[in-house]
Amino acid sequence: MFTSDLSRSTQPYGNWTFSDVWVASPNIINNATFTIRSRRTLNDWTAIDLPIDAAQAGVAGIAVKDPASVYINVTGGFLARPGWNYEKKDRDYHFSDTLTTIRGNHELKFGGEYMHLSNEIKNDFRTMGLFDFNGSITGNAMADLMLGQVYRFWQGGGEYKELKGHRYGVFVQDNWRTTTNLTLNLGVRWDPVLPYTDTLGRVQCFVPGLQSTRFPNAPLGYLNAGDKGCPEGGFEKYWKSFSPRLGFAYRPGGGKTVVRGGAGLFWNPQFTVLYNGFVNSAPFSPQVTVFGVPFDNPYVGAQNPFPQAFAPFDAPSNSTFGLPLGQFGAFSSGFKPSYMESFNFTLEREAWAGLLLRASYVGNLGRRLSYNYDPNYARYGPGATTGNIQQRRPFQDFGSILVADSGSNSSYHALQLSVERRLARGFSFEMNYTWSKAIDEFSEDTVPGQSVSIPIPLDRRAGRAVADFDNTHRLVSSWVWQLPAFKAAPAMSRAFIGGWETGGIATIRSGFPFSVRSGSDRSLSGVGGDFADIIGDPNLSSDRSKGDKIARYFNPAAFVPAAAGTFGNAPRNLLRGPGSINFDLSAMKNIPIHENIRMQFRAEFFNAFNNVNLSAPFATVNTPSRFGRIESADSPRIIQFALKLSF
Repeated sequence: MFTSDLSRSTQPYGNWTFSDVWVASPNIINNATFTIRSRRTLNDWTAIDLPIDAAQAGVAGIAVKDPASVYINVTGGFLARPGWNYEKKDRDYHFSDTLTTIRGNHELKFGGEYMHLSNEIKNDFRTMGLFDFNGSITGNAMADLMLGQVYRFWQGGGEYKELKGHRYGVFVQDNWRTTTNLTLNLGVRWDPVLPYTDTLGRVQCFVPGLQSTRFPNAPLGYLNAGDKGCPEGGFEKYWKSFSPRLGFAYRPGGGKTVVRGGAGLFWNPQFTVLYNGFVNSAPFSPQVTVFGVPFDNPYVGAQNPFPQAFAPFDAPSNSTFGLPLGQFGAFSSGFKPSYMESFNFTLEREAWAGLLLRASYVGNLGRRLSYNYDPNYARYGPGATTGNIQQRRPFQDFGSILVADSGSNSSYHALQLSVERRLARGFSFEMNYTWSKAIDEFSEDTVPGQSVSIPIPLDRRAGRAVADFDNTHRLVSSWVWQLPAFKAAPAMSRAFIGGWETGGIATIRSGFPFSVRSGSDRSLSGVGGDFADIIGDPNLSSDRSKGDKIARYFNPAAFVPAAAGTFGNAPRNLLRGPGSINFDLSAMKNIPIHENIRMQFRAEFFNAFNNVNLSAPFATVNTPSRFGRIESADSPRIIQFALKLSF
């Protein structure tokens, strides 16, 4: 494996905030804030001498930008990945204002905010050409590489974007102290969702049967911003995003017990990264994706638009389109923004002075979650091979069409128990235990036009299972202990013993789920990510040595590659990886030297007991030498010392 991170990278960041607090009267306060945020990220690869490029690797007929490089990914083997020139500029102007007024038992808040944002990217993404070997040809990815048989070759014109947009929001809230024992929090917020727009209109839509008027040479159904049927931002503005909120706090009898609860609806703002996949599309940045081609000549039988088509350029209306078009993304015609329903109920009790007990139920429901699917995946049939994936697509003029839809959902439910001891006699601690379950249909945040969310096309619910981040049991405890000063001890002993403070964080958790995959495109759909077929019991006895668990964490004989033409029958996140136990400890001593001079010594021990916390096992069937093995672990014990002088 050879990679490099030797780029000259800079990330200057600026944040200017101006605020004004106006006390209009004893019961009216206005708080206004204006903020300018700017950030520039630059990775410069022009001065980097990479160890190999496409020509040295034996690839012919391919043009790349400077510096010359090559990208080779072998599933279960290695990744030879270069960097590329990259520049990103973000600038946001944000204004917010909140007026607070007190009227009897009511504390009323009125406010709003406005943000103007811009996001510019200059990125040589995919310009070097990406070669993927996954075993779809011979059944072994390394053998495919040795034979020079590429599963998928992908080259693009670069990622250039000039995105601008606006965000608005207004709210009203009433904190109403109805009685001395009951307080209600009532409010509503409105956040209209306005899609962002690119200055060159680099946003695509897919509407079968419609012809573009902006680019008349485009294939039927391929529209760009400005065409009828293709909104400027890819989907229609959404004005119904109202968010009611309700909360309460009740102290029965004015005693030591408090009951709290709340519920609210929260809309997900659109992020600028959602539009990265759109600017990687013809005619602004043509993409070429071909399957089953030779490594030494990936463009054999296909049109090579590079280097003439390297971005950026303002595409004229008479632009030509090489067919089939490479992968592109589009929002579905009925796309709507996502939101979350959140609710909780908490019971608190002061058991005795300084000790607080708490029990909570917490729930979060994700609604209209965005996901990507490919309606143009290759259908399996007699004679299907990797080499004829394109010929088996329903829309022959297109490769993968990643449509972003908003129909998914998720859920999270948790019982949270905690005990807290406030600082007294130099000692405090807090312990939290969470028993939870998170369920979704996919867990990755995917960008339209760049990757699929669901590996089984047109069957989103087939992936419904516990989430990748589901953590059934989690116990976290933290403490701080200020050691006594021992005033009766001699002066030298006091100087050494006194003034110490110790602390620690202990974390114990169960393992995370993981899926078992075939590792190659067994469905021959051009999607990738097929699950394995399960043919037996994958579970092994837990009464085994750690060495045996590392060598065989689960039963590898229980899985085989998916049957040809299928997506695999092993459920998503069928198995669960190892749990973890970790203790981080610290000791700190403050040493007064003079009236205004103080020294502090710190000793910190991460994973203090050097527990071996194993990572998830390798779970790709088509690499039998690694399948089922655990090949990595979290960090071992790390000790660091620090000395700080304050004056």
